[in-house]
Amino acid sequence: MAEVFPSAPQAPGLPELLATVLKWRDTPTPLTEEEFNQAIQELGNVVQSLDNSTEALARSTRAMGLIVLGNLHRDHGLLDHAMPIYQLALENPGDLDDGTPRGKNELANAFTNRGICTLSAGEKEELPAALADFDRAIELRKEIPADAEETVRWGLAASLMNRGDVLHRIGERNEEARAAYDEAIALLEEMDASNPGVLQRLALAWANRGLVGENHDDARRCFEKCIELLPEPQNPAQLLTLCNALLNRGRHSLGVAGDTEAAAADARKVLELASPHERDHPAPAELSLQGRHLLAHSLVTWLDSSKKGPGLAEDWIGDTTDTVEEALSVMRHWEQQGFTGLRPLAGELFALGLHVYRVCQPHFFGEFLIETMDPEVSPGAPFADPMFQATAARALHTVVNEVAQRAASSTLEPAQIEKQKKILNSLRAADQRLAALQQKLTPQQEEAVV
Repeated sequence: MAEVFPSAPQAPGLPELLATVLKWRDTPTPLTEEEFNQAIQELGNVVQSLDNSTEALARSTRAMGLIVLGNLHRDHGLLDHAMPIYQLALENPGDLDDGTPRGKNELANAFTNRGICTLSAGEKEELPAALADFDRAIELRKEIPADAEETVRWGLAASLMNRGDVLHRIGERNEEARAAYDEAIALLEEMDASNPGVLQRLALAWANRGLVGENHDDARRCFEKCIELLPEPQNPAQLLTLCNALLNRGRHSLGVAGDTEAAAADARKVLELASPHERDHPAPAELSLQGRHLLAHSLVTWLDSSKKGPGLAEDWIGDTTDTVEEALSVMRHWEQQGFTGLRPLAGELFALGLHVYRVCQPHFFGEFLIETMDPEVSPGAPFADPMFQATAARALHTVVNEVAQRAASSTLEPAQIEKQKKILNSLRAADQRLAALQQKLTPQQEEAVV
C-alpha cells in the first residue's frame, strides 16, 4: 500500500487576499471585540503577505487592506493607531491610482478617510492638513468623467461636505464653506432621494450649511430645509441629524428672535425623539441633554419680570428643576457605564439648577446639591470632578450668605426668621456632607479637585 503524505497548506492567492479585504471593507461597524480582533489579524496577514510584491494588483490590494485597517481603527475610536496606517497606505499613491476612474476614486477615498481621521482627532493646528486631504480628494474626483457611476458623485459630495466642515472649524472662511456645501447639495439633489442614505446626507448638508449661514435668516432657512426633509426619521443617523437641526433652530428662536415658545417647542421635539434612546447610546443621550439645556434656558426667561417665558408662569420653576434633574440623572447613568462625555453640558445644567433653587426655592437647595453630588445617594454622581466641585462651592457660599442675612433681619416676622434658620441649618448640613465626602477622596482625586 502506497504511503500517503499530508500536503502542505497552500498560501492564499491574490483573489483570496482581495476577497478578505473586500469582506471587511463591506462589514458594517462597529464590530464586536471578537470580530475586530479577527479583522485586524486577517487584514494584517494580507498586508504582510504582499509587502514585497511588485505586481500592480498586489500593491493595490495591499494599499486597500491598509485603508480598511485604518478605517476600522478610526471607527472604533483608535485614532492614534489609524493615522500611521493611513500614512503607510498613502506612501505610494500609485498603488491605488492606476489612472482609471476606479483607481482615482480609490485614492480619493484614501485621502478622505485620512482627512476624517485628522478632523476627528480635534486638534485645531492639524485642520489645514485635513483640508489638504479633502481638497486632493475633490481634485481627483473632478478628474473623473461626469458620466461616471453615481458612487463617484456620492463620494465627491462627501468630500465637499467635509471641506465645508473643516473650513467652518478653521474659522473666518464661511463663504468658502457655504460654496462647498452648495456644490454638495446640488450633487445630492440630482440623486434618488427615496434612498435613505441620500436623504440623510442631503439633510445633513443643509443642517451643516446653516452653521455657516450668510446671516441669521439664511441659517434658519437651512435648518428648516433639513427639518422638512426628515419628517419621520428612518434610521439613527437621520434621527441625529433632525435633532441637531431642531436644536439649532430652537437656539436661533431663543437667542435671535427671543421666541421662547418656539425654542421650547423645538426642545421638546428633540426630547420626544431622543429621550427614548438616551440610556442606550451616548449620542442620543447628548442630544437629550442639549434639548433639556435649551428648554431650561427658555423657561428661566420667566426670571426676568419684563419677559415672557414659555408655558405658564406658575409652572416654570417646577418645569425647570424637573428638566435639570432628568438631565443629571441621564449623566449619572452614563458615568456608571464609564462614559464621562456628558459632564460639560450637565455641569452647565447643574449651575442653572442651583441658581433657580437659590433664587426661588432655597429650602430645596441643599437636597438638590446632595442628590447631584453625593455618590452614596445617587450612584454615578461626579463628586470628584473639579468643575462640579467649584460650581457647588460657589453657589453654596452665595446662598448661605443670603439666607444668613435674611435670618438676621429685624424686619421679618418671627415665623419667617425661623423658616430662614431652618433653611440655613439644611445648607450647613449639606456643607458638612460635602466636607465628609471630600475627606474620602483619594490623593489623586484631591489633587484634581484642587
